[in-house]
Amino acid sequence: MFEKIENKWTEDSGDYDDMIQKQLSNKRTVSYWTKELKRLLGPEPLRILEVGCGPGFMSIIAARLGHDVKAIDGSSGMVEKARRNMRQYHQQVEICEEDGVTLPLEQEQSYDVILWQNCWNMTMIRRQQKSGSEAGFRRWKAVLKPGGRIIYFDGDYRTVEPTLKNKIHMKIADFLIYVTERKTYGSDVKENSGIYEKLPFTSQKRPEADFQILKKVRFARIQIRENRWLNRPWTMDFWKYGYQGKKFIVVATKKEK
Repeated sequence: MFEKIENKWTEDSGDYDDMIQKQLSNKRTVSYWTKELKRLLGPEPLRILEVGCGPGFMSIIAARLGHDVKAIDGSSGMVEKARRNMRQYHQQVEICEEDGVTLPLEQEQSYDVILWQNCWNMTMIRRQQKSGSEAGFRRWKAVLKPGGRIIYFDGDYRTVEPTLKNKIHMKIADFLIYVTERKTYGSDVKENSGIYEKLPFTSQKRPEADFQILKKVRFARIQIRENRWLNRPWTMDFWKYGYQGKKFIVVATKKEK
């Protein structure tokens, strides 16, 4: 199943690349993410690993802030797009195709921060059957330096409840996506629903489930807050994708020795 999902990401890598090109050309979007990462990462240069980097949007922003970034993804298509974008935007970021759960190429206590955006289910799928959903977090904790942090931006992407409100929102979303992107996603979602329903936390409430996993793995100072920027009802992204669930930000720290 993991290979099927990664193949799907490779197949869709062009669409995701189109999306981040629009983000990088939008001054308000770039300003938000620059300020958010600057606030979370601080002024000192850090060694950062972005897991599930996709076409590389977050890595570009972090590198622009002066951080030493390595970006990995399990999809060859995403890695190809990310490498091209680093050249296009003149950023020195190491890009590698790598398993985001086992991190076979990473040394323990190597990073100050592990960063990701909306990739929990994609990176957790390989290990969920053997070790539970916390397997990835244990490995990520191992490659963090003492005092290092996990920082991620995610959402409660559970199956959308068939309420009248959500049905109306989905119809509006389909129309706006078609008008702005000339794409339709209804058949694609239906075709792949069987894959995504098997992913971790599809049926669990988040970020409450995230807190319990981080606590179980013994991260310290677990902080979770709403991502107000992505949840704003006056943005186009909200009307196109907001029905998928509330977005949030998580920061958790590895204990000092």
